[in-house]
Amino acid sequence: MNDEDIYLICLRLASELMQDDSVDVLQEVIERIEQLLDESGSSSRTPGDVYSIAYRCVDDAARAKGNESDLKRGVLDRLARHFHVFEEVWGTHWSGKRVRIDAIITPRDDSGWKTKSPRLGVEFKNFRKFKQSFDMKDYTKWWSQCHDYAETKFDGHGYVYVFSYNGFAHYGQRLGREAPAAFAVRFWGRLGVGEIQPQELLFVINGTNKVWSERRGVIDGARISMERKFGSR
Repeated sequence: MNDEDIYLICLRLASELMQDDSVDVLQEVIERIEQLLDESGSSSRTPGDVYSIAYRCVDDAARAKGNESDLKRGVLDRLARHFHVFEEVWGTHWSGKRVRIDAIITPRDDSGWKTKSPRLGVEFKNFRKFKQSFDMKDYTKWWSQCHDYAETKFDGHGYVYVFSYNGFAHYGQRLGREAPAAFAVRFWGRLGVGEIQPQELLFVINGTNKVWSERRGVIDGARISMERKFGSR
């Protein structure tokens, strides 16, 4: 079996796996390539060859899967059943610069929340297009952008916690080491940045505070404030 045959098989696999945003596509593709090579009796490929094919498969599948707008539209449509959704909201960062976040949402029914009419910022990034060689720059740039939004006063909404779509869960899968991933989650949580985990759209801050989920509704949001705090916290 030649490299092009392997590529086509694993490209289809990567595209199928990308239907679930909680799956670590790269690792699954690498394992499939190794299996195909073993079955065909090809032992001359180096680990570098395997990764080269895998990177190509995942990169091409990410480009074909759709753009960031498609990702955003699908999630916001689901959230709109439970929240009022304000898209493309402008605000003023403490530096004076005007910035725009993908969306700010507020519950249609806030009776179960500790904070009356809480406002949650939502930011999307097509993380599937991040470099498959795990360049930390992709993640740190994304989270830094979210942090800027967490220190922005948005027009008509004020300061908000910002939740990135699948930011930390995807990072943890790619990193494969629990301690550094847990540190990142808690560090950015202190700076006002959480994540939306896929599947049931679970809003999480500090890695352990489950604020709200599509399946269960308000959870820790019933006991913790969604008002932004600055200084000692």
